[in-house]
Amino acid sequence: MASGTSSRKRPLEEDTDLREMVVSQIEAALSESRPSNKYIIVSHPSMNHIKEALIKLAPQSYSEVKVDWREFESGMPNIFIEEVHRLLPAHVLLLLNMRRKEILLDQLSLLYAIPRYGCRSLTVLLPFFPTGTMERVDREGEVATASTLSRMISAVPMTPGGPARFLIFDIHALQIRFYFQDSILPVLLSAMPLLLNLLKTRFSTEAVAVAFPDEGAKKRFGGFFEKAGYPVLFCSKVREGEKRVVRVAEGDPEGKHVFIVDDLCNTGGTVLACREELAKRGAKKVSVFVTHGVFPLGSWKKFEGAGFEKIFITDSVPETCEIFREHQAARGASSTFEIIGLAPALHEYLQGQVDYAAREAWRK
Repeated sequence: MASGTSSRKRPLEEDTDLREMVVSQIEAALSESRPSNKYIIVSHPSMNHIKEALIKLAPQSYSEVKVDWREFESGMPNIFIEEVHRLLPAHVLLLLNMRRKEILLDQLSLLYAIPRYGCRSLTVLLPFFPTGTMERVDREGEVATASTLSRMISAVPMTPGGPARFLIFDIHALQIRFYFQDSILPVLLSAMPLLLNLLKTRFSTEAVAVAFPDEGAKKRFGGFFEKAGYPVLFCSKVREGEKRVVRVAEGDPEGKHVFIVDDLCNTGGTVLACREELAKRGAKKVSVFVTHGVFPLGSWKKFEGAGFEKIFITDSVPETCEIFREHQAARGASSTFEIIGLAPALHEYLQGQVDYAAREAWRK
């Protein structure tokens, strides 16, 4: 090469400095765009158990602003947010429980107010979507209250950080995610990784199988357990004469500790019928895991002495959790009921540590 056209090579030190500068700028940009991992928690009193669990789990990441949930003499809400200045410009985590209509107006009032006090972003935990079983109209005259509640929630004002995120665990009908308007971001999480962890830590020495009360539940949740290597069964209702009975449609429960798994349990009739059929087919033990133990009108009592090894629910329905805790306090170690907290799964999601491959295994 001619001497006049030769170029001097950049020293290695300069390349290293340039690379470090670019990496530093990229990391700074990502840090700005990534949600903060520090949250101020605002909680309805019925959700204080999750608030306290989060603060205990990671006190450096969570603090609270208290709310005075008062009423006027007329019975209408008279709500006051203490230390409201701390919401500006904070990332707020709001914990709500809309299980009972009597406390719905109070919580909607707070939900609409918080963005107007200048929080940078708003994340709402509504672990149980209470109208999820009324998501469609099968005959004229019915009212799809899942759509009603979705519209009410979607009216929350925007924050400077964008739309509010609504975190919902194991919503009953997946299509409800499309009922929400574009003003919010529904995030559908699952409690199934909590059950997987339970199986690995407490039942690793047993021959475990997972059963679903219908094929729809298997299609939705089966991937979590198939990926982890557990045998998967499902039951189905079939007509025998004038009766509809539950039968094992796929899989063999013989000699196994079978966990019946579903998103929610109301009166429990199907789960009880599944247990009876699994026992007839040779299951060694039968336990239950449901994300949302609703159990209206004391229907949980039907599970006492019904032959279950354990009955696990999460703490998504505070009213049921209170009953289960009283039962545990009275019966001690002999109680078949046990509560699995959602706080660890929620914390993992909020800190960006969630295993999305596992969380969305139902897609496969």
